[in-house]
Amino acid sequence: MSRYLIFDLGASNGRAVVAQVREGQLQFEITHNFDNRPVVMNNGEFFWDIPRLYSEIKIGLKKSLKQFDDIKFMAIDTWGCDFGFLDSDDRLINSVLTYRDQNQHDLSEKLHSILSEEELFQLSGGPSNRIMGIYKLFSMKENNFLEYREGKSLLMMPDIFNFMLTGKKVNEFTNATMTLLVNQNTRSWEKKIFEKLNLKSDFLNPIVEPGTNIGPIKKEVCEELGIAPIDVIVPATHDTAAAVSGIPCKGNQDWGFISLGTWGLAGIETEKPVMDERIVPFQFGNEGSADGKNLLLKNITGLWIIQQCREAWLQEYGDKVTWDYICEEARDTADEDSFIDVDDPIFGQIHSSMPKVIKDYCKKTGQPIPVNIGAIARCVFKSMALKFNESFQQITSVIEKRIEVLHVVGGGSQNKLLCQWIADAMNTTVVAGPVETTVTGNFLFQLLADGTIKDLNEGRELSANSSDLHVFSPSDSELWEKIKDTYNKKINKDVSFN
Repeated sequence: MSRYLIFDLGASNGRAVVAQVREGQLQFEITHNFDNRPVVMNNGEFFWDIPRLYSEIKIGLKKSLKQFDDIKFMAIDTWGCDFGFLDSDDRLINSVLTYRDQNQHDLSEKLHSILSEEELFQLSGGPSNRIMGIYKLFSMKENNFLEYREGKSLLMMPDIFNFMLTGKKVNEFTNATMTLLVNQNTRSWEKKIFEKLNLKSDFLNPIVEPGTNIGPIKKEVCEELGIAPIDVIVPATHDTAAAVSGIPCKGNQDWGFISLGTWGLAGIETEKPVMDERIVPFQFGNEGSADGKNLLLKNITGLWIIQQCREAWLQEYGDKVTWDYICEEARDTADEDSFIDVDDPIFGQIHSSMPKVIKDYCKKTGQPIPVNIGAIARCVFKSMALKFNESFQQITSVIEKRIEVLHVVGGGSQNKLLCQWIADAMNTTVVAGPVETTVTGNFLFQLLADGTIKDLNEGRELSANSSDLHVFSPSDSELWEKIKDTYNKKINKDVSFN
């Protein structure tokens, strides 16, 4: 039985994983781990360190193929939204600005004075979240960036690495939709958007579907690393689409999902894009999925806030502030009924002290100020659970579909306290796990390309049979109805810190 190599790059770390199917079970072995930290340059701009990340991929390749000589395919998934440009000599122009770059946020109003959110939705179907690639591209044009002027090929993050390995320039569908420049009904670039915003389009590449084999690693890379060539498969390269592809669902229940990491991607899988304009004010939109299907979802600030809090607490209190410690403190602290709107823009920014930002928010909104680790963590976790509930209530009211079970996957599925509070807030059964759903989804596309499985449904059954899942049943429904009422009264949606 062949093995397969997975590269899963997130916004804070990455890893190489070797996978195989053995006795009907998916088996994984991590062969290389590495950090992914943006580099600050040019008066506060944040860039991804592409050369170092590519170097880590090559290290993972060499390690994995040295350890296992029967690896057949490899595939790369990353976060979405970010892209870079190649010049006329196929050299990467500069590094890649991160989706948290302030310029693209600052110019969003100007963009929408030309192309309204409603019109953009009708053309792309996607959510007008300011991290999406269209805002960066428009900012580059308005600021006359070198990349925009001289760029001959636009590649999303995984496309960049695939090009470096194979020499093939393609744009994979699920990640391309994260630009809001793709018509999700036709699954092709939407030229009307480029024309309306007076954007260049001659740097676009063919869009390919998940599961496409783009050929072997090129000779020069193989000789450098001392490895035999293996074929590169393009999976659902957007990590959210990969994660949803790997969700261990089976049966006929109507299910929703939260892919919970730095972001909380909350939504449902649909047969085709939902083009009802009533979802626009709720900040829901369509994003690319595999197998011809669609993801109707919303990007909600996930564990980013508590991750930033922990960074500050580690500086102040040292290594005792483990994730288990934070959750225990949150569970054991008395409830102060303090809440934040996790989607207020202030919480999506990088701060030297996120705990202080939370305290300032609570003070400004006339709430009790959480003063210690437990109170702050409790405030954050409950606010996340309530935001997820609010968001699913909004979208199910439009599509008239009740969610019978909610799958929480990704790193956040290990937080038992948060999973229980999500179940309580939504009054819905939560199935948590696996943690490695993105890796699973990536692997399934390699199995599809190899003909080992016939479709994603078969792959998801494999995922379910291979996963250690935890079920959280809703409890304390009367208490949580009171909590939701208090949250709705205290969180003034008009409050903004920008």
